[in-house]
Amino acid sequence: MFTVAWVGTIWYNSPMRKNVCVVMSLASVCCLASGIDSIPLKTVQRHVAPVAVTHPIEGRTLVDFGKMAFGFLEFLPPPRARGEYEVRLGELVKPDGSVNMKPGATIRAAKVRGRIEADGVVRVPLVADRRNTNGGREGSAILIAPEHGVIMPFRYAEVFHAPFVVTKETIRMVAVNYPIDASESSFSCSDERLNRIYDLCKHTIIVSSFAGLYVDGDRERIPYEADAYINQLSDYSVHSDYSLARASHAYLMKHPTWPTEWKQHSIFMAWADWMWSGKTDALAEFYDPLRNIKLLEKYRRASDGLLVTGGERPRGKAVRANGAADIVDWPVGERDGFVFTEVNSVVNAFYYRNLLQISEFALALHKPDDAGFYGHRARDVRKAFNDAFFDSKRGVYRDGIGTDHASLHANAAALAFGLVHRGDEKRVAKYCISKGMACSVYFAQYLLEGLFRSGEADAAIALMTSSGDRSWLGMMEYGSTTTMEAWAVKYKPNLDLCHAWGTAPINVISRFVLGVTPMEPGFEKIRVRPQPGSLKRVDGTVPTAKGPVKVSIEGGVLTLDVPAPARVEWKGKIHDVPVGHHRFEN
Repeated sequence: MFTVAWVGTIWYNSPMRKNVCVVMSLASVCCLASGIDSIPLKTVQRHVAPVAVTHPIEGRTLVDFGKMAFGFLEFLPPPRARGEYEVRLGELVKPDGSVNMKPGATIRAAKVRGRIEADGVVRVPLVADRRNTNGGREGSAILIAPEHGVIMPFRYAEVFHAPFVVTKETIRMVAVNYPIDASESSFSCSDERLNRIYDLCKHTIIVSSFAGLYVDGDRERIPYEADAYINQLSDYSVHSDYSLARASHAYLMKHPTWPTEWKQHSIFMAWADWMWSGKTDALAEFYDPLRNIKLLEKYRRASDGLLVTGGERPRGKAVRANGAADIVDWPVGERDGFVFTEVNSVVNAFYYRNLLQISEFALALHKPDDAGFYGHRARDVRKAFNDAFFDSKRGVYRDGIGTDHASLHANAAALAFGLVHRGDEKRVAKYCISKGMACSVYFAQYLLEGLFRSGEADAAIALMTSSGDRSWLGMMEYGSTTTMEAWAVKYKPNLDLCHAWGTAPINVISRFVLGVTPMEPGFEKIRVRPQPGSLKRVDGTVPTAKGPVKVSIEGGVLTLDVPAPARVEWKGKIHDVPVGHHRFEN
């Protein structure tokens, strides 16, 4: 990685402030990945005014910026203001209205003292966190461009004393993020809970882009493939600039991480990049390492074509002796009792989907022999998967060969990746529904996809809008304005509050509730297959490479604006339509 100076001014459309002027004298991060090494990733600074300035405790001023962002604090004192100040920054407040300086986990808070000695804007200095500016066991952290200085996540500033009166005009947050045009996307429906969750996820996508690459959060600031893939899908639901995903994928191809399934997510990322952008240069760049390394065929056994990865990594080691480290879900307590065996159903579900994707890559790159080869292997694996893992008496998929345990994960993965025979889908979906949210915020992506793909829209929407400490509403109740690393601190004691791998609802809303996906690469043809379930009203705009798709449903009537030819599936009928406005009755 390297940085180059970039200077300019843009207007940023922010969910916190409309048309916020952003002044940049900042950095562009370029990802060095040979053929696609000139992608400028401009992280910008935007000024955010307080939404409230109050005095919950006598002698102190609490400044609330409404939502968390990564950045720093600035004072704008009047002329000739001189003297000492003390301020506390944090992500959460206590019941008495003071900044929570001991929030637990890896939730941030900082106490800063300083002195104003001259006229002008005063930046409140921060001390760098060693872990997220150096890295840990997993590797080096992505460094923030030096032009930004030290930044941290915060929502609140509590001023203990200052040589001026703190008002909305004399203090501001300077937030750092990629310049995402949030006006490209929108969503509203008849369920206000789902609207709030969409907004939560959308804000997460914006503020989590602070590093100029997809990173897993503030504690590490390191890219991981599974985190990045969900981030990618959700990012695509917000705006149509695909460069952030492209650079993150390229970085991870050069700097892979350790879990078995995470390596498989690199193929997912390549497929999404191609389908959404329509560009094949990254496919051509990485085709050989994707099929020769990320496909994991060195673990394939000849007898039935399934992968034999060996199971969970040994305690205290990153990987097994064979180089694999099955993870299923993370943290460990979110696995619904998954029983690891040498032949893992979740790993093989991912493998099946990867084979189909590699076959499609080969066709796009004019390699018909490869396409046929991998397509044939996919068909063989689908049969072997069902022979090995499906318990026809119970109507469930087992976790692996050698166990009768059937976790939510084995069954949700089979549904999400199209491995379940049509006549068995309802039984498998019913089993998943009976489990509830027995998985992490990460694997919720595949649970929700599996339910929508099996026609269980209402069940999926019910999970997204549920309450309690294993829900997105629960995150907001806790005080977070972004999706968290885990459902709650008790499930992951070292969590931080901003992880884009928890944003499954926004890409699920875009791809399944509104139903907009690319039918052909680059949205040359668009598939629109809305699944609103029992929602009485749905309105939304989904960004695409061809322009926005606008979807509205009310009273059983679908109205649609498409910027390219589309195939519309509605009420059991299929309609192929041209560019323009369309209306479909019951």
